[in-house]
Amino acid sequence: MGVSAVSRLDELEARQRIVELVTRRGRAADAKDPDAILAEHVPGSGDTHGIFDGTIEDFVEYLRLHHYARGLYGLQRHTVSNVLVELDSPTSARVESYHIAYHRLELADGPRDVLIGGRYLDRATVHAGQWRLCSRSVVYDWSRSHAPTEQDRRSFNDRVKLL
Repeated sequence: MGVSAVSRLDELEARQRIVELVTRRGRAADAKDPDAILAEHVPGSGDTHGIFDGTIEDFVEYLRLHHYARGLYGLQRHTVSNVLVELDSPTSARVESYHIAYHRLELADGPRDVLIGGRYLDRATVHAGQWRLCSRSVVYDWSRSHAPTEQDRRSFNDRVKLL
């Protein structure tokens, strides 16, 4: 039910800051901003995705080389919800959240929409006075892939124009 060494107000503030941390991390991925991704992590923190297992610095470099530099990867959106924070101490927490990730892939035979549902299993800590991720493991629960309909394509093109 929380950490007894901190007041209820401090506990609520820590929980809110951690929810904001997880949300900012999703936004950084959607913006394809490697520096913003790194800013939400403790240097040297671990990151385990289905496609990668290593440090956050190595993961960001992987994204730069394999995703962000290629036209294959279009719009992406990570929606994070059901964030459960378990404070282990005033400066350490375990965090589980659900995510739905949307990725538009621009393949040679046409675009493909990929939806992935899963969970982020994070460890967070206070680093340099701010809550930051010190490890992340991604669990993939389900995925779907399909060619977008004409309506999807029009909607996508309208969204891209707004960006």
